[in-house]
Amino acid sequence: MKKVFWNSGLGFNKIVTWKSDIYDDEEYKKRKGEKIREDKKILGRSEWVYFLWYLHLKLCLEMEEKGIHLQLRKRYRSGVKEQRKVNRICKLKINRKVYEGIDWEDLKTLSWRKWKKKYINIFMTGETKEVGHGDELKCEPQNLYLEMDLRNTETVLVNQLKKILRSLNRKNLPSSKGVMGKPNYHSSILGYNFIVGMIHGEDWGKIVGDNLYRMDGLMSGDNYEIMEEFLRNFMEGDYSFKGEFEGFCYSNLHRYILDTQRVLYNVSQGRFYDKTEIPKGKWKGKWSPKLYTW
Repeated sequence: MKKVFWNSGLGFNKIVTWKSDIYDDEEYKKRKGEKIREDKKILGRSEWVYFLWYLHLKLCLEMEEKGIHLQLRKRYRSGVKEQRKVNRICKLKINRKVYEGIDWEDLKTLSWRKWKKKYINIFMTGETKEVGHGDELKCEPQNLYLEMDLRNTETVLVNQLKKILRSLNRKNLPSSKGVMGKPNYHSSILGYNFIVGMIHGEDWGKIVGDNLYRMDGLMSGDNYEIMEEFLRNFMEGDYSFKGEFEGFCYSNLHRYILDTQRVLYNVSQGRFYDKTEIPKGKWKGKWSPKLYTW
């Protein structure tokens, strides 16, 4: 794939605003409990989990195509002129084999509502399905094939299946594609929005202003009030505490960016919300001066 050096932000990835957030609007909130129950029956978990995966996969795709890498910055050091300079980068490359079946142009162009109708099953790991007589069987260690006599009652069949599952050794199976852990909706969106905003070249003031409503409840009350005070001063034209504000953001908000970068790397490998550290060998300390760092 040809890489395009890019320094004007992203094209098909936008921040999730309050107005565009379908999982935080009043209509969804009214039937949230009912919707969660429906989703768990059909999808095994809340639909918004797959929406978050879709967002992060789409961001991976654009970062890969435009040669925009994950990055780490040096810690703050007193007396250093250029603070928090980027000192390591990690190239994103999607493992397309684990996402077999996805049309990548559709990921760029289709809305979530349309995309999920075609592709959400690709995100669902380990679904149980009927194998027809004469179908080719995949001889993989994670797959189990059974012969069941359907003339037995449902209770007998379920008990027989439980007995077989208890007798199996399910350790050391291949790493699964799927959802790891328990995603938090607002903190995940916040991290996604921070990275998208920064790649677009926005500073902390703009990024925090766009996401302040979402931070309420994620930050302590005292820190939220401090953040509001900084923003009020900026709106009045007082930027005398801009350096202090940026330091406050790095101390209290930069962790969302670090978490999201780990999630993005693991999404590129087929796992969502896996915050496992990116392998050390993937980080590079040297790169072309043409490479865009955000």
